[in-house]
Amino acid sequence: MTGAHELETDRLMLAQADAGLVLVDPVTGRIESLNPAWPQWLGLPESSLKGSVFWEDALWSQPDLVRTLVSLTNLPLNMPSMAVFGHAQAQALKNVSMVLSARAVHLGERRMVLCTLVRSSSAQAMAESAEVAETALLGVVQALVSVLEVHDPDSIGHQRRVADLAGSLARKLAWSSVDVESVVLASLIHDLGMVTVPARILGKTKWLSDGEIKQIQRHVMTAVDMLQHIEFEGPVKTLIAQHHERIDGSGYPKGLRGDAVLRGAQLIGMADMLDAMTRDRPYQPAQTTDQALQALMVSSGVLFDEDLVQACVASFVQDGYRFPLV
Repeated sequence: MTGAHELETDRLMLAQADAGLVLVDPVTGRIESLNPAWPQWLGLPESSLKGSVFWEDALWSQPDLVRTLVSLTNLPLNMPSMAVFGHAQAQALKNVSMVLSARAVHLGERRMVLCTLVRSSSAQAMAESAEVAETALLGVVQALVSVLEVHDPDSIGHQRRVADLAGSLARKLAWSSVDVESVVLASLIHDLGMVTVPARILGKTKWLSDGEIKQIQRHVMTAVDMLQHIEFEGPVKTLIAQHHERIDGSGYPKGLRGDAVLRGAQLIGMADMLDAMTRDRPYQPAQTTDQALQALMVSSGVLFDEDLVQACVASFVQDGYRFPLV
């Protein structure tokens, strides 16, 4: 009798919880079970949500962000919570703003995702603004940067420094606002795929084996795969996919040549190279800015377009640019 009583008590507590609990299949998005809280907030019957797709368009202003957070639970890391917003065009969902967290759970041999939703009054004010999509997207980007820096402490600040220089160069070259934003966003998460590379390899001070080199190089397409459910306004995923490509065909993963390498990807590649060269790394001591710029000039017309290299050197030499202290 005691066991049955405890089970009924657990069910009662689940039903009365002030948080929405939703068990989701991470592949199909199908809602396997849920407690009454979330449906009540939405003004919908619980039965209408069970069996539906958790990230369907009718429920969220940015369903791709919800799907991404669920899909990222396959990483062996804790993803931070983030603000999410009910669909602004659906009256029942219009003012429902929440903080969503997700974690992997195992039911027998099945891997599921338990999503927790908590109503947020601060998020509600944001949800009513015209900047919901941008705010939510930047929240995802910041969360991904944080996850990477926890996994690889040597990378702390690297994404932000690369984004600062690449964005500065794109503005100096008078690129469109969409192109500038794409370069900045791609820079902020260009190394996201490194979260799947073992820390022992990232911190290795000796020569890497061929297998370890290939494992590191896979981080490029791993990042693209991780971002597959997010829709960016510009070519953010292509920029990430190409940031290690070089115009002479010596880059990876596809060995692209010439104009096939986007100029935005080249900016990220230059900024990535300069920041890596001027920072102490497990495998090499830091070089001076002058030494790094000399190496960049040697690569002009070989690894990167000449005019991009000239603009980058001029930013440091003539404009006095320096990486921010982050």
